[in-house]
Amino acid sequence: MKASIDQLQAFLAVADTGHFTRAAERLAISQSSLSATIHKLEELLGTRLFDRSTRGCRLSEAGAALQPSLARLAQDWQRVVADAKDFASIGHGRLAIAAPSAQCALMLPPLINELSARLPGLRVTVHDVAEQEVPSLVRSGAADVGIATQSARRSDLVETPFYTDQYIVVLRRDHPLATRKSLEWARLKDEPVIGPMVNNPVRRHLDMRLAEAGYALDYSYEVSLPWTMVGLVREGLGIAVLTVALRPLIDWYKLAVLPVGRPAIARTMVLLRQQDRPLSPPAQIFRQLLMGSSPKRAPART
Repeated sequence: MKASIDQLQAFLAVADTGHFTRAAERLAISQSSLSATIHKLEELLGTRLFDRSTRGCRLSEAGAALQPSLARLAQDWQRVVADAKDFASIGHGRLAIAAPSAQCALMLPPLINELSARLPGLRVTVHDVAEQEVPSLVRSGAADVGIATQSARRSDLVETPFYTDQYIVVLRRDHPLATRKSLEWARLKDEPVIGPMVNNPVRRHLDMRLAEAGYALDYSYEVSLPWTMVGLVREGLGIAVLTVALRPLIDWYKLAVLPVGRPAIARTMVLLRQQDRPLSPPAQIFRQLLMGSSPKRAPART
């Protein structure tokens, strides 16, 4: 016997209200029916989920431990129902993507265009947020998939590498260094550097890799968005360390770009998804498009 959606909803209602009577009213069922449903779930799981008293009830130790998993199961079922209704009414369901603002502006539009051509009725939600917010959106289920920089930290999310993005230096064309063909990281120690905020994953990745090679950048300006970084460069306030993925924005501002090396440093972009949630059909198609969209692929990581 398996837990039913009615049992999951009954458990969550009682856990939320702390009272069988109020939970029964919320679910529009009798209290005796609710009690029987909870009892069946407890029998199925082999443990008591609530500690009952005359004043109400509260989660038992086992109930509190199981609440996140049971809530996720109920959420997954609600998503299945919503997707089924979408497929029945418009044919192709919905997809929510979380990505940093730069990728939302420069990388995603052509992919979404092709995806929409394949699935004309698809509803797409794009969460264009700071990169550090992407994992939490995927983890909570607000986004089906996310795009972020691969991290050395252990993650509860599945990371699928799809693109290797090189770091570059961006500067005005009248800057003395603009006549060079390339730069070394050591050459930046005397330059005012414009970069991301400390908590930005790209900044953490770059600083960590430079520290391994014995280098550290002295950031004169720390900002949240790449558009601001490029704007500060245009005004001659310093040089920015960005990545090749932002080349369209850099070219639009008519700025110079130099490769930077010794050591050569690149970041790996990954597609994020939950471990225990299979991708919906639209998400699977988006994944296929994303994996084939970039000229340089990162090696797969097991």
